[in-house]
Amino acid sequence: MYDYLSTGKVKAVPNNKKRIMVVDDDRYICSTLVELFQNDGFEMDIAYTGTEAVDKFSNSNFDLVLLDINLPKMTGLEVLREIRRLEPDVAVIMATAKADVATIVESIKAGAENYITKPYHDFASLRAIVQKALENKAVRDENRYLRSRMDFKSRINNIIGRSPKMLELYKMIEKIAPLDTTVLLAGETGTGKELLAQAIHHLSRRSNNRFISINCGGIPETLLESTLFGYEKGAFTGAYKRTRGVFEEADGGTLFLDEIGETSPALQVRLLRVLQSRTFQRVGGTETLRSDVRFISATNKDLLEEIKQKNFREDLYYRINVISLFIPSLKERIDDLPLLVQHFVHKYAVQHEKPVTGIDPALQLILARYAWPGNVRELENVIERAVVLCENETIKAVDLPDYISTSPGITLNPATDITNYHTAKQAFEKTFLSNILEKHNWNISRVAAAIGIPRQNLYLKIKKHRLKR
Repeated sequence: MYDYLSTGKVKAVPNNKKRIMVVDDDRYICSTLVELFQNDGFEMDIAYTGTEAVDKFSNSNFDLVLLDINLPKMTGLEVLREIRRLEPDVAVIMATAKADVATIVESIKAGAENYITKPYHDFASLRAIVQKALENKAVRDENRYLRSRMDFKSRINNIIGRSPKMLELYKMIEKIAPLDTTVLLAGETGTGKELLAQAIHHLSRRSNNRFISINCGGIPETLLESTLFGYEKGAFTGAYKRTRGVFEEADGGTLFLDEIGETSPALQVRLLRVLQSRTFQRVGGTETLRSDVRFISATNKDLLEEIKQKNFREDLYYRINVISLFIPSLKERIDDLPLLVQHFVHKYAVQHEKPVTGIDPALQLILARYAWPGNVRELENVIERAVVLCENETIKAVDLPDYISTSPGITLNPATDITNYHTAKQAFEKTFLSNILEKHNWNISRVAAAIGIPRQNLYLKIKKHRLKR
């Protein structure tokens, strides 16, 4: 991790291990404090200048900063204000060679947790101050976690998608999110797997730490390996310095590996080792590192079929598939289409400053009959395009791409570019009822309850449209 630390041993980063950064231009003081707190089980880092401290703080997570007030170029107070801006809940203890009351008061007002005087002689007192600061931070973290959980539950109640399959999915997410178990998300491209992975992270106790997403199918294998595991200086051409991989960067947080089915067999072996032992080595390195990361994977492939074809390791599959969630395609949750459409219309009308308020009612049938191979992602792109092209308040068929507006089964009136409203409404009702009756195996009571109409009305509609099992 650092040159002055011993090598050849596993450097553990166990769960809840706290990270402390010492900021001081006195190298002897830095090395002394590093040795002291490392022996107490903390993970340590050092910055010799204020600018170096801010740079490290902006690129990594720290629980506590021991910050010298008198620093060259950028003062300790300036550093304090900057890191508090970056992370309001971080614990900061100011260090000063003289008890300047005015400076100490200003530090406390700027957000410092406490202060200590140099030189350091009473290490027991220093330890007690650090421990108390970390306890206070833990309380703040817990409060923030509870607030974020309440906020997320609020978003769950108002999330776009109220179809039975999506409601069941939300229940599962709330159940498994607080646990540290490994999760596999399966579903077609564009169904929103990354958004659901983020939801799991934000509902977990890791929500204050990083969520990092890596698309395994979009990065060349050699680059993917160094992205995941990091690399040592000189490991390959262009490796001018030691670089941390996402396994280190996501320590304490969540790592989302999208399209994991696209990984090569060689990389799958390395991933299996990390899942089994939580240890890994950087590319070109011999040092064994340990990291506490929650794994969430996603795939649009049938991994069991990939195992049969010898494209995916069976042992890795059972490691990543402790809990599996299937994300329904848009066609499987077509009841959510009107809600999604209205959401995207509003979103892009605001973003592009257009006076668009909705879509022509006749388009609902066109959109419902389209297959949506790209799922919600494709729908979002289509609606954004329509909002941009729309010349009045209502999106018309002419604003849709040709391959959607000319969907099979829809006959457009050339004069108006829309279908007859009554005809479209009747066609939509017939298609809707036919689909939901099949979905519930023609259980009339269930269907009536699901769509919110009396059974007698449902019988009349079935008769009107001449629907048969």
